[in-house]
Amino acid sequence: KRYPRDSFHLATKLPIWMLEAPEDIDRIFEDQLRRLQTGYFDFYLLHALSKDSFEKSEGLGVYQRLNQLKEQGKIRRLGFSFHDSPEVLEKICSAYPWEFAQIQLNYVDWTFQKAKEKTELLAEYQIPVWVMEPLRGGKLANLSQEQEEKLKALRPEEGVPAWAFRFLQTVPGVAMVLSGMSNMAQLKDNIHTFETEKPLSDAEMKELLAMADDMVKRIALPCTAC
Repeated sequence: KRYPRDSFHLATKLPIWMLEAPEDIDRIFEDQLRRLQTGYFDFYLLHALSKDSFEKSEGLGVYQRLNQLKEQGKIRRLGFSFHDSPEVLEKICSAYPWEFAQIQLNYVDWTFQKAKEKTELLAEYQIPVWVMEPLRGGKLANLSQEQEEKLKALRPEEGVPAWAFRFLQTVPGVAMVLSGMSNMAQLKDNIHTFETEKPLSDAEMKELLAMADDMVKRIALPCTAC
């Protein structure tokens, strides 16, 4: 409240698992407005959509009600976060004119969790991509010495975490990158990285994805342990 409302963006999500009846949508939404002491949200997401939760939201008329709130000026942009297969994503994308979608995207999950197919699908529907887990729960900020040396040979000036962000700068359609940071040094490092846009070359991309494939073969963990 110390800052003008139009000087920052505010985002939050609707937890589908907390909905039991259509009236719960308004109850939760109004509670969020009250707690955050605001009159509107710049970005509002249906939280963690999957096959089951999307079917539940359809049965309760969630999108239709949120779109009405959008028409009233209480939501500026309406989107969703997603955890499921490309097939389910296509069903969701084709249902409504979404304004953004948040998916897990990093160079390990590019093939491992089919993030490439999901990104291409969102591009097909012209839906901007928001990225969660760009460093895969911090795992891509701490590589082995052998992996670090491979990357340093390609870009001596680039830090290890920056490679994950340069990868995302190479992916078309990425509009927002959400990176968890634990201290001021990490914050400053990320700001420094995003002061410039340095997408990967074809050769760098090939090397990075080969390294990612090797990482998956060694420890095949689909969970980010968030």
